[in-house]
Amino acid sequence: MKEMLRDHRTVQPLSETTGGALERSLRYRELLRPSGFGYELGGAFVDGSLWGSMDLIRDSKDPDFSGGEVALVKRVAPHIGAGLKAAALRSRANVAQDTPDVPGVLTLDRSGKVVSHTPSAEHWLKDLGDLDPSWRDDGLPMAVRMVSGALKHALAPRTDNDANLIPRMHIKGRSGRWLALYGSLTEPSGQRSGEIVVVIGPAKPEEVAWLNVAAYRLSPREEEVVGLLVRGFTSHQVSRTLFISEHTVQRHLSNIFEKVDVRSRKNLLKRLFFENLLPDMIGD
Repeated sequence: MKEMLRDHRTVQPLSETTGGALERSLRYRELLRPSGFGYELGGAFVDGSLWGSMDLIRDSKDPDFSGGEVALVKRVAPHIGAGLKAAALRSRANVAQDTPDVPGVLTLDRSGKVVSHTPSAEHWLKDLGDLDPSWRDDGLPMAVRMVSGALKHALAPRTDNDANLIPRMHIKGRSGRWLALYGSLTEPSGQRSGEIVVVIGPAKPEEVAWLNVAAYRLSPREEEVVGLLVRGFTSHQVSRTLFISEHTVQRHLSNIFEKVDVRSRKNLLKRLFFENLLPDMIGD
């Protein structure tokens, strides 16, 4: 998704991402193929920033998405983005102010079944989607299964890509908040083998701010300037760090303000690092 936004693409077939070799995709190996699915088409719904996404999946026996189908999704994506943005803004006032910020912890055995969990973990899982009564056995949300799968491949890599996997994910919950999931493995104890631990909780603004930065189509240099501003750098300090004149810094700031539609540094950082990331913290 990050690459799609950075390259200003709202639609991306999995076959194109993998160069025609679906096996290169962890999502395909861990989720699609075992479930009997094949080709996939991802779409991003952007209106100023990212407001949603979707994945269209074909049966393993069906052909890849055609050029006409890709063009159709690309044509409707901006309209869906605008609709999702309007719906999110209307519902922002309804986001609970007492949402707990305590991360939850899930402990899984090697087969993926829940051994134990904290109450806050169940709260965040419900923010990812509906949980059926058997969720502890085989009904965990896909995001948790993907993090668990990435951990397994990182611990026992079969390819260079597996060795470089990082067992973590950021995903937007139904409440409108961004959630972070991290996977790790406990140390074996006696006759008890190591267990998979997945921590889930609110993402830090800086962890997912790249979504907004990419969606506003900032240039690489403009992203560098924003990265220094959020650390509290002055224009003079930005100038010295990037080896550019203060006049050039101001020109970059002017361009950034125009793209993000703000008039001050304070509102810029609020827009990029809080708006849409922590909606319950945004005031007028």
